[in-house]
Amino acid sequence: MGDLKQNEQNRQSFPHGGDVWSASGGSGKALEKILDLSANINFLGLSARVKAAIVENIDHIVHYPDPKCSQLISALAQHLQVEEEAICAGNGAVDLLDHWLRQVQAKRVLICDPGFGQYFRAVHAQGGQAVPIRLDEQEHFRLDIVQWEKKLLDEKCDAAIICSPHNPVGWVWSDKEREAIVNLVEKHHIHVLVDESFLDFLPDGREQSCCALAVKHRQIAVLYSLTKFFAIPGIRLGALIAQRDIIKDIIAHRDPWVVNHLAQVAGVAALADLDYHKRTWEQLPQEREFLIGQLSRLPGVKPISSTANFVLAHMADTGLSSTTWTEKLRRRGILVRNCNTFAALGERYLRFAVRDSSATERLIQAMQVIMKEEGLA
Repeated sequence: MGDLKQNEQNRQSFPHGGDVWSASGGSGKALEKILDLSANINFLGLSARVKAAIVENIDHIVHYPDPKCSQLISALAQHLQVEEEAICAGNGAVDLLDHWLRQVQAKRVLICDPGFGQYFRAVHAQGGQAVPIRLDEQEHFRLDIVQWEKKLLDEKCDAAIICSPHNPVGWVWSDKEREAIVNLVEKHHIHVLVDESFLDFLPDGREQSCCALAVKHRQIAVLYSLTKFFAIPGIRLGALIAQRDIIKDIIAHRDPWVVNHLAQVAGVAALADLDYHKRTWEQLPQEREFLIGQLSRLPGVKPISSTANFVLAHMADTGLSSTTWTEKLRRRGILVRNCNTFAALGERYLRFAVRDSSATERLIQAMQVIMKEEGLA
């Protein structure tokens, strides 16, 4: 009972990975010594093209940013293959999550569990009720469309949020599953937000996107993030794709300068850096499989196959809780995502961001030492 209460408290606090500042004591001096595997950021790091754009435009911050984000919206329209009027840029995807919920006035929102904690926070902040649907652990938390529809109707939900590739597991839905969801949205007249924050990590991600559907169907919207794929979480940049009138209404009810100038120029440069895209697609699969393979060799560690730039691993059979693992690795300068904030995962799982082979080797060596110290090896 105590564990359940603690898990609920953890979940209600809506924590997030990537808090390197606390780990470094807030000084920033030891950041280069920290291996952050808790935030799902592209292992290639900041694009040289993006860095150059920021440096070249630094003097322009004496001016207000373009409230229309004209160049950024144009670049996004080309990348996402939709019309400019269907796009709204924001201060990160989470910023736009709040605006979408306000615009559709969702009261009861179906959310997959495990799922991104900010979905729950945003629904509560807008005065709605988050309705979790527990994904089946035996099926590696894969979405069951039949059960999803049943929960939707039983709980009388008027909206839903779905993430593909799914965070924190990493599965991506099939064409058949995507089509089924669209049909159910139309059948039951609900609003659905498709979070595609990790879709760019798939070489054929644009082909699997729901952006074109969002332009055609009023009840569908897409959340897009530049933070993860382009490694710019400190900039904060995202976009919402929906029908024109929805976008127009959101823009009319928010701060006109929500996207700062450096974020806008960084976004334009990132979307244009096709070599960065290509290198990510070429290198990610081998780095991800190397991480999964190395984790699999550790006693009691059971990683789940992923299509994204992170790997969820079952840790219960190691004999140590996720919190114990997190703290012991943290003392060694390694941050991992403790999944005890996901109600469905409890103290049994850790999530690891995919980095290069040297980072994976550092992680594995640290875990081997911990296991030896604990008498687990």
